Amino acid sequence: MKSIAEKISPLETQAQALSALDNELANDMVSVVSFINAHAYTMAHANPAFKDCLLNSNLLFRDGIGAKILLSRYNKPAGYNANGTDLIPLLLSKFKGKSVCFIGTESPYIEQAATKCKSEGHNILAHMDGFQDNETMFEFVEEHQPDILILGMGMPKQEYFAAFLQKHYANPLVVVNGGAIFDFMANRFSRAPSIFRKLNLEWLYRLMNEPVRLFNRYVIGIPKFFWLLSINKRRERIG
Repeated sequence: MKSIAEKISPLETQAQALSALDNELANDMVSVVSFINAHAYTMAHANPAFKDCLLNSNLLFRDGIGAKILLSRYNKPAGYNANGTDLIPLLLSKFKGKSVCFIGTESPYIEQAATKCKSEGHNILAHMDGFQDNETMFEFVEEHQPDILILGMGMPKQEYFAAFLQKHYANPLVVVNGGAIFDFMANRFSRAPSIFRKLNLEWLYRLMNEPVRLFNRYVIGIPKFFWLLSINKRRERIG
């Protein structure tokens, strides 16, 4: 799966990440921004359609220690850790004049996230939950025609819908695959204390707070991630 490592945007700073987003906003097409972490890497190995979504993203940002390890295996610099929970609020602040729509999570959290952003002066046109089919969500986007669309349905649903927009939506649009961003905005989930983030252990904090929901993702997923890295490198050497 070397192609995913090659696809990751080579960013060194937060400013470069925001500049890259600015460039996408200047395009006259649908631009998709995705994030790669250890969980996404293992999913992509088992799901070719999801892998294609990541590879067809206009920007693929490194998210977390897993992607840093992935890049090191291919002798690529780790660069900036552009996780969506931190980057998306910065994006909204930098491009405050742009119109934005939210699709994702469930009530009342999507409403709370939209209300919070509106109170901060962001131009949130509309929002809806992410438990809809692609056609319904597409009609919502066509109705409001935002400059930026933040998706928070989780992998791989959000990436599938972003790819659907790439194929069928005719207007300029930047789509950001944001995972649990709205749940964090609404304080449904709490961010890890700074010491966990500095030590690249935010995953551990989340596991301690949500052991049932995140057991497969971390307790099973992390060993699987390292196993996949190992076998993929071995296959490449043999090849």
